[in-house]
Amino acid sequence: MPSVIERLEDLNDHIDHLVKWIIIVTMVIIPIVMTLQVIMRYFFNYPLPWPEEGVRFSFVWLVFMSACAALRRGELVVLDFVIRRLPPSLAFALTVVGRICILIFLAFTIYSGSDMTAHVLGRGTNSPVLQIPVWIVYISLPVGCLFMGFQIYLHLAHQFRGTQPRLPPGFGFSHHK
Repeated sequence: MPSVIERLEDLNDHIDHLVKWIIIVTMVIIPIVMTLQVIMRYFFNYPLPWPEEGVRFSFVWLVFMSACAALRRGELVVLDFVIRRLPPSLAFALTVVGRICILIFLAFTIYSGSDMTAHVLGRGTNSPVLQIPVWIVYISLPVGCLFMGFQIYLHLAHQFRGTQPRLPPGFGFSHHK
């Protein structure tokens, strides 16, 4: 029977799969839509009204999902030159404190983002040009922060167990050193 940490890692793999697909879709949409806008503006002298809004909304989702993917892969900037020079027990404690501070910040951000999302959802606000519900954009903040909080929680669990988090499937093959 799989342990709790193994089940959390399995869930993390599913989250990572979803995050990767959101990144792929947004990274396909953004250049296609912007290229279409350039063609329409410069070749036909007829700029479309919706591409800027669509790209902006896609970019918001891209930012939060990319931050989550980078966190899982250990690709975020880390200033650990001080931590590496400390005694192991002090480095362990400071890393735990740092991760707990990040979790507190993410919890606050999830709460605030959910509140903002509920507010625009309750008002039924639509975007000016595309007329899509604005909550679809706003919810990217709490969703992205929730996924990042899960990553931090998993790192803490592994830190206390003395184990390493599972790398995403296929990560070791394409990662350059």
